[in-house]
Amino acid sequence: MEKRSGTYSRIYLHFVWGTKNRVAMIDDEIKGDAVKVFLSKAKDLRIEILEANGHEDHMHILLKSNSTISPSDIAKGLKGSSSHFVNHVTLKDDESRSLYWQDGFGVTSVSPSAVESVRAYIRKQKEHHRFNTLIEDYEI
Repeated sequence: MEKRSGTYSRIYLHFVWGTKNRVAMIDDEIKGDAVKVFLSKAKDLRIEILEANGHEDHMHILLKSNSTISPSDIAKGLKGSSSHFVNHVTLKDDESRSLYWQDGFGVTSVSPSAVESVRAYIRKQKEHHRFNTLIEDYEI
């Protein structure tokens, strides 16, 4: 919950975006480094990452936002900082791979009562993709 100057907001957003051309390149190392960058960048954006996980060609992020930043600015900040870090630090010695995110993204608002179920869904990405128990509205 954010309180400032008489403004009250409790905004939960579920973002999903894929790699450019849906290239399956998100391994555990890239995912781990991307999530670390998301957490760091969240402080700059004044948002709170509640859950972040992905699978091969896309990432899911559930976050708590504030009333002063748009979903587009959030996506731009998280996508840009993570691809920059992964390309210049994680993959700096691997000229055969580079991480590029698709131009767009998916975002849906999440009611406070659904936050825990969305968190659980994001946490279990590997199982959902392995057993095809995907929730269509949560995927892009």
